[in-house]
Amino acid sequence: MFRNYISERPSASFAVIKDGKIEDCQSFGYADLENKIQANCETNYRLASVTKQFTAMGILKLINQGELNFDTKLTQVIPEFPDYGKEITIKNLLTHRSGLQDYSKLYPKDSEKPLVDKEVLDLLIAQDSLLFPANTQFKYSNSGYAVLAMIIKRVSGKTFKRFMEEEIFEKTGMTNSTIYVKGAPIKNRAFGYTFNDSLNKYINIDQNIWSAIQGDGGVYSSVSDYAKWDNSLYDETLVSSDLLNDAFSSWDENGKTEGNGYGFGWFIEMENGKKYLRHSGSTTGFINISLRIPSEKLSVVIFTNTSDFGGLRRTASFLASLYSDGQLPIPIDVMIEKEITNNGSGEIKTYYDTLILSKDNYKVDTEDLTRLGFSYLRKDEKEDAFNVFIFVKMEFPQNFDGYIGLAHYYKKYGNNEKAIEYFKKVIEVATSDEQRHIDFSKKMIKELSE
Repeated sequence: MFRNYISERPSASFAVIKDGKIEDCQSFGYADLENKIQANCETNYRLASVTKQFTAMGILKLINQGELNFDTKLTQVIPEFPDYGKEITIKNLLTHRSGLQDYSKLYPKDSEKPLVDKEVLDLLIAQDSLLFPANTQFKYSNSGYAVLAMIIKRVSGKTFKRFMEEEIFEKTGMTNSTIYVKGAPIKNRAFGYTFNDSLNKYINIDQNIWSAIQGDGGVYSSVSDYAKWDNSLYDETLVSSDLLNDAFSSWDENGKTEGNGYGFGWFIEMENGKKYLRHSGSTTGFINISLRIPSEKLSVVIFTNTSDFGGLRRTASFLASLYSDGQLPIPIDVMIEKEITNNGSGEIKTYYDTLILSKDNYKVDTEDLTRLGFSYLRKDEKEDAFNVFIFVKMEFPQNFDGYIGLAHYYKKYGNNEKAIEYFKKVIEVATSDEQRHIDFSKKMIKELSE
């Protein structure tokens, strides 16, 4: 599962946390390639959007203290904010239902100066409208979490960094964790990398113009510190159990709801009657994921300092199943990947049929199977990518995943006619819940036809 991080490459660190203890913690590769410093379980990685669960907790702390409530309006805390935001509540910001515009689309494309949270707020204040009326839609919003960091600063009277360190990190024992501030030292720091094909080596891409924004992605932490955070979420170390329950529940326009959705800094997914709390994080040079299954008191966290390799959701699910004492099914795509590594991809269907005889032991997810195909496509492993996509198409013809995989396959290798054929199949098969894939396919058909 971690072969891409072995040897003199950027690193990955993971921890499996079970019944309040670290069940396993391992690291691979280098936190600092220039100085040949290997990663370990104390290495501090930039968490990117895994930060959002911490920012959300900062807001919950203020609610717990009576300084805010869920219905507090944005303009009550930041009175200079224009009238267009007067209906946005704290809860709308936490659940990505604010309608605020994406700061990355508001900042001039030729700007090189790193943006900070206050400047995100200034960009939003300069606008005169929302993307949609508050609480009418869900749209993942980095802007909203940058604004939440500014709200924490306004209400607490402390910098976001100081508030988080005093109110969260110190209280949970996360003494090695911090908030990024340009120029401030970060101990045990991992630096971000990507592989440069023309130079045939990894290059440092640790920062970009968004890296100094704190509320949506500025936490640095280690997998061992994360275990302390995870433990604090089972009791009232930080906030009341009622607020924790709110954070771990889905919300829509009518309030708290059952089923899949978004809580406060967490994606909520129901699988086989169990609640899975997930959040990934991706930024220049870093990809991470956190997974909690409270009913099993089992969590997995994986931090990496390269943006070259995805698939961490699959890896986290596999580790969770591996350490669940048989309570959680193994992702079947991981077993298929192992089979391809050992014996090639020519007999995927035969191997799948063998595994599925014990179907209760395995979890079949067409999206994850398709991600496996894309992992081979990214590495230009043409035959394996094609065979995985064909298998998904043949085994699950009612699902769009195999078709979109084949569309990308043919697009990459220059067969526009076949790519258009499969993008059309995506439009034919995908449901309204998969509208973004329909819209993307229409866009690709138009571009490839021209």
